[in-house]
Amino acid sequence: MSINNTLAEALELCGFIAGDRQESRMMNILGVILRLQSDPPIPLNFSDIYDQLMKEDPNLKLSKAWVHRVLKSLVDAELIRIENPTAHRKRYIADVNTVMAGLERLKNLKLKDLESKESEIKKSIDELNALDCGRLSQEFIKNVAGREEEVSSRVVRGVDELHRVLRYNMLDFAKKGDVVRATLLWVGPWINNSTTDRLVKFFEAAERGADIRYLVTTDIFKMEDNESIKDNLMGLLGMVEKVIDMRKRGIKFNAKFYSGPKTYNQITFNRESMALIINENPVTATWITRKFNPDLIDNAVRSFDKDWRKGKSVLEMNPKDFEAFGASPRGLISKILSGNAGKIPEPEY
Repeated sequence: MSINNTLAEALELCGFIAGDRQESRMMNILGVILRLQSDPPIPLNFSDIYDQLMKEDPNLKLSKAWVHRVLKSLVDAELIRIENPTAHRKRYIADVNTVMAGLERLKNLKLKDLESKESEIKKSIDELNALDCGRLSQEFIKNVAGREEEVSSRVVRGVDELHRVLRYNMLDFAKKGDVVRATLLWVGPWINNSTTDRLVKFFEAAERGADIRYLVTTDIFKMEDNESIKDNLMGLLGMVEKVIDMRKRGIKFNAKFYSGPKTYNQITFNRESMALIINENPVTATWITRKFNPDLIDNAVRSFDKDWRKGKSVLEMNPKDFEAFGASPRGLISKILSGNAGKIPEPEY
């Protein structure tokens, strides 16, 4: 029985024929039954089917017991049906309805199998993505050599990988007395569907007493109508109420707009470690500790603090500030932040 490539691919997708597209014995017997049938279908005896098999290919050496087993498999697969299952002599029927029922069954079985594999693959991907190779290497050295070593520098690629490094090396254990300085000098790569999840980790650090300072470029006003980030930007701005609540409770989380020259695009933890973003697309950063380059960290912190003093708190913006920063008074950011201006005093640093 010959079938075209398109049909073969569809049947293979359903799991009906093997990947090499060789016609199976099951398909041969189903084809014989269908060719013997008329419309409407007439029930066929076993002998009708077996004799036709031998007639179409006299070289076939198939036992009747084997053909019975294949017919049972076709019935179980719902590709054919028995006229009267309780009758002593079974008669078989196959038509477009039985084939459709059988293919639907095979399709559903294949879908369940693929969904199960998809779930397993997704779980493995999530587990792999969650691994921090820096921490893993430290544990490996400790286990194998019996000593502790600190990762002093590494290259980090991608927003999610950078955030994992930040979590493991600062955000997860930042506490009262610690200062986390972060800049958002390149907007595009950072405003995505995981932005709010990343920001929550900064909130959690602030709740534990860490002083979180976020310096945001006024270039964000040029991007607020960009359709590729608009929805995610709205979600981010929707967290303003959370910031207001924290500030009312004395939690040190503040963000400022800054319109000056772009210097170090950084996230620093005190003066102990820093992620220095060196490329926007794709996002690439260098993670260093004070042991590796203390001067670079000190310079970055001094630069940040200088710009921080020039910045304007996002919760203290007035119409003149928005105008000075080149923001549209009807823009998304202006509308949301204007309603919160002056609600609470800016903390002293």
